[in-house]
Amino acid sequence: MGTTEKGTLRYGVEVDGVRHKDFELRLPTMADVEDALEAAGEGACQARVNRHVWARTLTRLGTLPPEKISPELLGTLADTEYGLLNAAEESLRGKLAAASASSES
Repeated sequence: MGTTEKGTLRYGVEVDGVRHKDFELRLPTMADVEDALEAAGEGACQARVNRHVWARTLTRLGTLPPEKISPELLGTLADTEYGLLNAAEESLRGKLAAASASSES
């Protein structure tokens, strides 16, 4: 699964005086989702689970090293960023579905 989706957050996140907005996202694996469900806690809302998934699947957020991209950091994003990350993930799923369908022909 080498396919990723790139995008730009509207406001991004500021860390040490630097605003990070450009991102790259990979498709979550089953392990990513399982770990996110466990980390988010029993009864967590879907938004919290997604935040934990995205912390694992964002391969780039500005110039931050991947180990700095955490659910807590993503929790500081403006709520409008949720829709942008969700749309990027859905776009990636669509691209992979199309590639899969064309390879079956």
